[in-house]
Amino acid sequence: MADSKATPLLGGLALLLLLPMIIVAAMLFTAMGAIGQENPCASEPQGKAFVWPTDVHDEPSEGFDDEGAEKHEGIDYDADEDSPVRAAERGKVVSTEGDWIKIEHAQGRVQTWYKFVKNKSVSNGEEVDRGEEIGKVGTGEEDEPGEDGAHLHFELRIKDGGNWVAKDPTDEIGDDVADSGGACACGGPLVGGNNQEKAFNFFVSNGYSKEQAAGIVGNMIHESSVEPARLQGTSPGTITHPSAAINSELGWGIVQWTPAGKMIEPSMNATDNDEAKVESLEWQLEFLRKQLEGEGPVPEGNAGTQLKATSTPEDAAVAFGRYYERFAGSDNLNHERYTQRKTAARQVFQTFGGGGEGAAPGGCGAGNGDIAATAKMLAWDTPGHGKDRGDAKPEYAEAMDEYNGATTDDPYSDCGVFVATVMHMSGADPEYPKRSTGVQEDYLRNSGKYDVYDDITVDELRPGDILIGPGHTYLFVGEFNGYNSAAGSLHDHVPEAGHAYSIGNQFAAARLKNPPQPQGD
Repeated sequence: MADSKATPLLGGLALLLLLPMIIVAAMLFTAMGAIGQENPCASEPQGKAFVWPTDVHDEPSEGFDDEGAEKHEGIDYDADEDSPVRAAERGKVVSTEGDWIKIEHAQGRVQTWYKFVKNKSVSNGEEVDRGEEIGKVGTGEEDEPGEDGAHLHFELRIKDGGNWVAKDPTDEIGDDVADSGGACACGGPLVGGNNQEKAFNFFVSNGYSKEQAAGIVGNMIHESSVEPARLQGTSPGTITHPSAAINSELGWGIVQWTPAGKMIEPSMNATDNDEAKVESLEWQLEFLRKQLEGEGPVPEGNAGTQLKATSTPEDAAVAFGRYYERFAGSDNLNHERYTQRKTAARQVFQTFGGGGEGAAPGGCGAGNGDIAATAKMLAWDTPGHGKDRGDAKPEYAEAMDEYNGATTDDPYSDCGVFVATVMHMSGADPEYPKRSTGVQEDYLRNSGKYDVYDDITVDELRPGDILIGPGHTYLFVGEFNGYNSAAGSLHDHVPEAGHAYSIGNQFAAARLKNPPQPQGD
């Protein structure tokens, strides 16, 4: 087991304003495991982020509007009085005050609010399932432009610092079987037959390659047997609750945070001493993910960077062991612990990742049907990179070779090659021209597959929109580490994050009319 760990700050866990709703869906599925699937972004159709909160399965009678003097920070459903009100997503009831019901999701980062509810059938602290009846539709009056009379007022709130910011949920309310592309978003639920598979799926669904996920899990196996409540030195299957481990100098949890209190104390503070949550696999995986992203007072961003630079399970196992676990003797790359962890990582990869050397690189892998998710998987989430193959994200270098094969001058920085590689790898449009922005613009405007908007604003863009202008093309991807687009630039830089610019002026937006249903690897 490990000898030292660093710990992120969970109490200040920040959630970016994850819109459009495709990103909210990814976060919800990842954090809660709302719908059981065999793999993240599985081949079975994915559901919307939320199911219908009433028996009205149609557009709301009054929509969302958060601008101007007469705001309507929710949506209204003109439902019959005494008809069921249903939980839009699995979660925990946090308020039943007045004629409201408020339900918490995604480890306290998301809430759904229901107003004008009567005959409530749930109470504070109660866990509810997706689609479960929580009360009956009542009546009430709203300020303009809201509805009056019998109806349900429904709100989605995203936590931003200490505030609950209202967001429009309209596009992600629907049946469990999605009727439009994009709900997968490379998010995937926390699923699997055991903790090893669940942890593997979690990291794959959060942008790590299968090889990298296998390296993490290979280390976990030797740290804790992937048991969230295991204290260092105890036998497999022995549960030590957070309150019993918080003052221990030993390691605790799936990666054996050492001393245990470094992880437990901020987690207990962030959850109002909810031991069950702190010792859950879901919480600890998210805790570790944030740490690898370099967040918290003692960040582990270097470990995350080193891990993401690897391309084999064995190299990933060594990177995680050396830069994150830092067990005694980890500087010796011939240490027997590395042999054990590499063997475990290879086995994890073979068992859960398809096993072959040709496994699709990164994220949801090939054929996921999601343009924005694939672009974010292949592009760096920061600007400032070079123009050559060695400067590219490893996933993109591999994907470009397999799905494009361009040999033009500086092909890894070619903007059109990047967009084409995304379209081919995702499966969104296998016929998309592989290079030349002029050829690509002609195809977008004349193939009949796309709606092209010359007069459009940034606010009207959707993730997956192809932005095309004179001599350049790039992709709008939504929230991306504080940016909203991904692009290569010929002779300048490989695909990386950036901001959309000159929209509706220099650049038109092309939107695929019939996007494929997101699929698994």
